[in-house]
Amino acid sequence: MLRLKTEYEKEIIFIRIMEQTREIHPGMGLRKIYDLTQPEDIGRDAFIALGLREGFRLVTIDNKVRTTYSVKSHRYTNLLIGKQFTDINQIWSSDITHVKNLEKDYYILEIMDVYSRRIIGHSLADNMRAENNFEALKMALNLRGIKNFNGTLIHHSDKGSQYASDLYTQTLEDYGIQISMCDDVLENSHVERLHQTIKNQYLYRMEITSEQELKQKVKEVIYTYNNLRPHDSLNGLTPVEYENLLPSIPMNKRQKLEIYTVKKNTEQKDPNQLNLMFDL
Repeated sequence: MLRLKTEYEKEIIFIRIMEQTREIHPGMGLRKIYDLTQPEDIGRDAFIALGLREGFRLVTIDNKVRTTYSVKSHRYTNLLIGKQFTDINQIWSSDITHVKNLEKDYYILEIMDVYSRRIIGHSLADNMRAENNFEALKMALNLRGIKNFNGTLIHHSDKGSQYASDLYTQTLEDYGIQISMCDDVLENSHVERLHQTIKNQYLYRMEITSEQELKQKVKEVIYTYNNLRPHDSLNGLTPVEYENLLPSIPMNKRQKLEIYTVKKNTEQKDPNQLNLMFDL
């Protein structure tokens, strides 16, 4: 009977670990919770089985609203074809996603440094006007604090009209940032997956009762994503931890990141090249 009691007490501890982790990461799966917390005296499969038994299975959330109204201009092409990246501030990617709160539509704009997966700029508004994109861009530029990138940074997006606005494109050019636009929705899949993480694993699992609270929660979730959520593709580090570690890794030892592009994918693949579709 003593062993049965001990096993029961262990289960209570494991369940509490799940509860505490879900308080911070409400949409985190059981496998990722196990990898994050590394509980003693239980294997991953047993941990997952216990979580499923105790009602920790995630409910899939699906919410799709059109947020891209493309411009017909072909002024900007996809600059990512055949390129590899080995550092931050080489490729930023941006996109808009829709959220609904209290029967009202809102739009979140995020800019991510793709190499580190860090969200470096964002905005929230009840419209999709270009000034919201510019607000996020200013945040990213202020965070990085670089006056001119001299062509070493690519800003990648879909062909949404907001990204082709005079104010937005002129600012990028003023900072020496190259402008890249995808030809297919799959070529922006990294930031699309980011949106799904932010919405389905966090915001849609929170009780939010006002616009002001929504704005605060968006800030909190982005902080959590950047500072508290480990990524398998970053060797279990958070984006901020990974950025802090990068200076100590020689360039020839760093992982080479190649972004999926339709044109590149239709060509014969070189087995020595990495084409990474990473977790967020």
